[in-house]
Amino acid sequence: MITKNISKYIAMFFVGCGLAATTACSSTEDPFFTAGEDDAPRILNTDIPEGKNGEPATLMNIERTTNFTYEVIVTPVKYTTVTWFIDDEQVAEGLNIDVPVLAGDHVVKIVATTTKGLSTSRTCMLVVRPAEGDPELASDGKSRWLTVGSTKTIQCTNVTNVTKVFVGKQEASNVSFADGKVTFDVPTMAEGQYMVSIEADGMRYGCGVFTVSNDEYADPGVKETVLWEGATEVNWGDSNATVSADALADVPVGATIRVCYELIDMPENYHALRITTPRWGDNAEDQIVAQFDLTADTPNPFEFTYSEANKAIVDERGGMLFVGYGYKLTKVVAVEAVAPAETTVWEGSVDINWGDSNATVTADALADVAVGSTVHVYYEMIDMPENYHALRITTPWWGDNAEDQVVAQFDLTAETPNPYDFTYTDAVKALVDEREGMLVVGYGYRLKKITIE
Repeated sequence: MITKNISKYIAMFFVGCGLAATTACSSTEDPFFTAGEDDAPRILNTDIPEGKNGEPATLMNIERTTNFTYEVIVTPVKYTTVTWFIDDEQVAEGLNIDVPVLAGDHVVKIVATTTKGLSTSRTCMLVVRPAEGDPELASDGKSRWLTVGSTKTIQCTNVTNVTKVFVGKQEASNVSFADGKVTFDVPTMAEGQYMVSIEADGMRYGCGVFTVSNDEYADPGVKETVLWEGATEVNWGDSNATVSADALADVPVGATIRVCYELIDMPENYHALRITTPRWGDNAEDQIVAQFDLTADTPNPFEFTYSEANKAIVDERGGMLFVGYGYKLTKVVAVEAVAPAETTVWEGSVDINWGDSNATVTADALADVAVGSTVHVYYEMIDMPENYHALRITTPWWGDNAEDQVVAQFDLTAETPNPYDFTYTDAVKALVDEREGMLVVGYGYRLKKITIE
């Protein structure tokens, strides 16, 4: 009897195993069936690249006319909701996304959340290239510097009218367009890097990243040194201002001295400025700037060149003395040219892949580049299965002859300098001017920045 019962239980055990096996096989359509509602979510895609040093890597590089489409694989899929954010704005929900995106570099965040509130996310970059003929805003550093509260004018091509400007999510006011330039008031907002977009000819276009700052743009090729700052109402001997010899010690001959002031309402409507020394000499040779009347037509700031004679008298007599009547002195600045700084003519993050993905530096961006300048090309190598990496710089005409190349094609290796440098020769300038810019092509690397020095 016991033997029969044991046999029956063994038979039931194998039937149960068979049912379990059948159940497992029937769930192959859901490969993550073992994860339950209480498990933490996971995003299982292996093609989402890992960023470095806290910076997200590029997931995709597409043209503006192509929708951003992607599908994520998550577990536990039955209990997980996927939410998509582009530049911190929710744009979709579900395992798939298929949305149009403005041109520019965008941060994509994919958030997977379970019904129990457990969450995980992945962050990456989406690079959207402008389509051929899209409106473009000037790309030089000064054009892409927006001082909060100021009125900004920027060259804009490929457009007949601009009706709206957006800095990040804020809409600018007082927008106008004339003579190929858009003018607008920069919104009051936090300092930082923001995407700028415009509404032009009935459509909205992304125009790349701009810097928003409370400060005025500082030309990287110019050094400004504040020699004196305050608020002194100048009134001859009763009130004046001294810039010490120590403050002027490092100011070179040939520098520009910039004098910032405000006119004060005076009953007699008399305003005069004179720059002398603490010795108050009255002869012409004792003056740094001879006395003259200040009027509404006097430039403000008033500027003069720091000459050999100025330096000699300042060194001998212990500085500059600002005297006169009817104005408030607010700042004295020395402005001098410095060694040429690197000027960025292109910046972004493009995975170069021949005709599918490349980068153009416009002729406008290169218009002021002097022959003899050094061009720096900053890049990152990308892991490729075939371990093939090549760089070539041509023009938008894609010429294949030697005379059509800015830089002839060569293999990138671990020994290639980074940045890769070349000289902007007469021949290069002629080619760029004739064929409307430089086209950076090749394979297996990520272009980050191109600068001129």
